[in-house]
Amino acid sequence: MATKIKIIRTGDFLQAAPEGTIDLTKSRKLLVDVAMAERPPADYDLLIDFRDATLSMSITDIYSITSELSQQGDTFRRKVALLLAPGHDFNKSSFLETCAYNQGFSVETFNDFESAMRWFFDP
Repeated sequence: MATKIKIIRTGDFLQAAPEGTIDLTKSRKLLVDVAMAERPPADYDLLIDFRDATLSMSITDIYSITSELSQQGDTFRRKVALLLAPGHDFNKSSFLETCAYNQGFSVETFNDFESAMRWFFDP
């Protein structure tokens, strides 16, 4: 079965507030806009690449931004890989995965690209 994957990098949607922190409201909206661009409904999975984030992001920030996707219905196939920089606390990421699962998403966190890509092809 063919799988389409849309890769979104933080530079495509993260917005900074004037004081140098993340503007969560603008970033959430921009992520949805990027995810919905050129879409036939439910036609692809998402890989959101947070490795190049220049702003400091907590797991709460990541959750707040990605939870916006749950409200978009059939925008994509509800499988989202989050690619985090090495050294990120993956114990906290399990909270994010559980919350996403409760909203009908299959979300996994990774710290290497190859593992994330293999996950999309696992049954």
